[in-house]
Amino acid sequence: MSNLLSFEIKQHEAYRFIGKSVYARAGMQCGDAYFNDFLFENTNWMREKLDEMQEYTSDIIQNAALMTWEKYCDKTKLLGFTYGRFMKPETPVPDGMDYFDIAEGYMAIGLFDNWDNGNQEGDVKKAIDEQGGYKNASWRFMGELNHGDGNFGYFISCDKATTDDANMTAGTSP
Repeated sequence: MSNLLSFEIKQHEAYRFIGKSVYARAGMQCGDAYFNDFLFENTNWMREKLDEMQEYTSDIIQNAALMTWEKYCDKTKLLGFTYGRFMKPETPVPDGMDYFDIAEGYMAIGLFDNWDNGNQEGDVKKAIDEQGGYKNASWRFMGELNHGDGNFGYFISCDKATTDDANMTAGTSP
């Protein structure tokens, strides 16, 4: 059951995502308690430091959890989870923090009213397909936004769809 309040695909500037990273094996239940309770609760120092860096704030001001695949291989199957914030690309990285540079592009963002009800990743991917004109590029990055007002966001990297993409979806050859 979807609780998707709003959906948009926006063109975004380049970012430097800065925060604290952990890695977990794909397909294994790591337990939300570790990621949401332990890691999130123990990164207040990081959020406070980023709050001090107002001159580097980007257009996305919410705290976020970014999922990446930079260490993924068939042997380790490690997914990266970085809790932090989207900052301007030239932002200096404070000691003890990790970062990922994100090129300008497109991002789908869904807003939800209840994180415990539904499949946010699946709902945003479905909305990308239904809107048309874009294709899911979640292999690049995706993650969660904490709006702090009881609402939560889920974001997924996108690319503009090409004519060949549309033909494959429609079942025709280019």
